[in-house]
Amino acid sequence: MAELITADMVIHDVVTKHPETVKVFHGHGLPCTACAVGSRESIAGGARTHRLPPEKLDLLLKDLNAAIKGEPVSVAPKKAPVGRGIPLTMASGSGRKIKHVIAVMSGKGGVGKSLVTGLLAVSLRRQGYRVGVLDADITGPSMARMFGLSAKPTMLPDNRIRPVESRGGIKVISMNMFLGEESDPVIWRGPMVAKAIQQFYSDVEWDLLDFLLVDLPPGTSDAPLTVMQAVVPDGVVIVSSPQLLATMVVKKCINMVRHLKGTIIGVVENMAYFETPSGERYEIFGPSQGAELVAITGAPLLAQLPIDPQVAALCDAGRVEEYESSAYQLLAENFLNTLKIKR
Repeated sequence: MAELITADMVIHDVVTKHPETVKVFHGHGLPCTACAVGSRESIAGGARTHRLPPEKLDLLLKDLNAAIKGEPVSVAPKKAPVGRGIPLTMASGSGRKIKHVIAVMSGKGGVGKSLVTGLLAVSLRRQGYRVGVLDADITGPSMARMFGLSAKPTMLPDNRIRPVESRGGIKVISMNMFLGEESDPVIWRGPMVAKAIQQFYSDVEWDLLDFLLVDLPPGTSDAPLTVMQAVVPDGVVIVSSPQLLATMVVKKCINMVRHLKGTIIGVVENMAYFETPSGERYEIFGPSQGAELVAITGAPLLAQLPIDPQVAALCDAGRVEEYESSAYQLLAENFLNTLKIKR
């Protein structure tokens, strides 16, 4: 006799044993399967979180049990926008397109993901590309400060949001733009963080973009899961530093991307060295681990970036777009070559 799925079963356990039920959960408006917190709830708990009335819970259970038996269900799965190298159409009716969605990830905090995201955006913009930056670090956003943006996003008549544009023409959306003070904390649980990221993607009027760079927070939990499963980036750039501890944690991120069938398009080793005015180089955080990461990912090393006090000062002053660096220019060139994009 086939197993009966009941309301007290844990969502994670159900979808692990029966992957076909993911579409049923999504079809009933429960994206819990993509959330490291929500997926640990019972089905009844997830239904309460998403305010499903009792009769809807009964229908959900009926459909779940039908799905594992290979029988028809009452709902069609709600599809997330799909990328994989083709133009992405945004929310229905917008008619806007994004050619490439690229996630910048690490798993480790403090390796400079936001800096790499911001300066890659600047380098691409200088070459004439239309670029947007989605700050997916909901509880620790930094993009607004880095680009010197204090204006609030504009609400359009159709309830969509217009991102704030930097002095150099980069479109940016970040949680700090919605706070009264930039030091106000965002004390949210995982499902709310995940929902905010989805809204930043689908409810923002990005217009025509060549690249949307998504700056992710550390870890392999809610925010990265949401981006990988709901946004579905065309590729992932992995950021690390030479420190062995950082490399160890970054490997977790690499394995997560693989597990979720993502594509790693390149590796960036940040803070690889410090160069004195006389040209001497010092490996402050130890010898390069870039070759090992390349071997693990099978993706190219896009750049080894130096420690530069000047860029730190410019970011603090909100003037990141004024930074000039041959290392970041090389990063952008290698990034474009990896994607086989020619101007």
